[in-house]
Amino acid sequence: MKNDLASLQFGLPFRTDEGNKGSFGRCVVIGGCANYVGAPQFAAESAAEVLALAGEAAMRSGAGTTVLAVPDFLASALYKTVRYSAVFPLPSKDGGIVFDEETAKKLAKGATSFAVGMGMGRGDALGYVRFLLDKTDAPFVLDADGLACAKEVDSFAGRAVLTPHTGEFARMTEMTADEIARDPAGAAASYAARHECVLVLKSHESVITDGREIWINSTGNSRLSKGGSGDVLAGIIAGLLAWKVPALLAARTGAYTLGRSAEFSRTNAISHLPDDIMSTLPLAFDELQGVMRI
Repeated sequence: MKNDLASLQFGLPFRTDEGNKGSFGRCVVIGGCANYVGAPQFAAESAAEVLALAGEAAMRSGAGTTVLAVPDFLASALYKTVRYSAVFPLPSKDGGIVFDEETAKKLAKGATSFAVGMGMGRGDALGYVRFLLDKTDAPFVLDADGLACAKEVDSFAGRAVLTPHTGEFARMTEMTADEIARDPAGAAASYAARHECVLVLKSHESVITDGREIWINSTGNSRLSKGGSGDVLAGIIAGLLAWKVPALLAARTGAYTLGRSAEFSRTNAISHLPDDIMSTLPLAFDELQGVMRI
């Protein structure tokens, strides 16, 4: 089915004037690592920018508050970059996040959604995924480097949204890109049903499925062909999950609004950056809510 405006427009819950930031959830973004290519300071700033994008996108899509959980050595770089999120340093070793259950319990207190994997390198995404599944009831997005651990998880218990592009999906499934291309919707739906998750298979037309329903999203353009766009998508979906939007609807809405934001952008495709999506994302949500701007 086509993932269009009419099918999404009345699905999102209403926000009341009586609500406050605590009413709309707390999204925790876990990611970041050391990059041994290039100057360490540049690497730290790049990782901080990726995570800041995800955190801001989560708030743009409705989360009341966000927390960026990063390896301890990245915290100082984030303090210079982050505008709206809190920063939570995590234990690290050899440049990557190390899972520690006591730290994870503190981080999870009050959290209503998570996004795991952006810029994480070889950090322990699997430790956090297992902790979220076993010790919490929070939904989460698994993206980017975090997807490498998906082969170790038999079931996501209906609580995860996975957001691979074709190459990442090939590595997750040991299928070839050509095999996926022959039937992307079928491959995605089979995986989602088998692993009890929502899957967003990203491409110029993205497949969004929970294994039962299959939606095709065609919004977007070449402005999204830049590193960081996927991190924004993960943030949007995690922000929607934070205020109790169901996983399939959150994934569909995320894919649609990311694409529409690129279509609304006045920045040309050559110069467009993921940051530019932040200025047009409100227009995409206005459209979903039927808001007319004068």
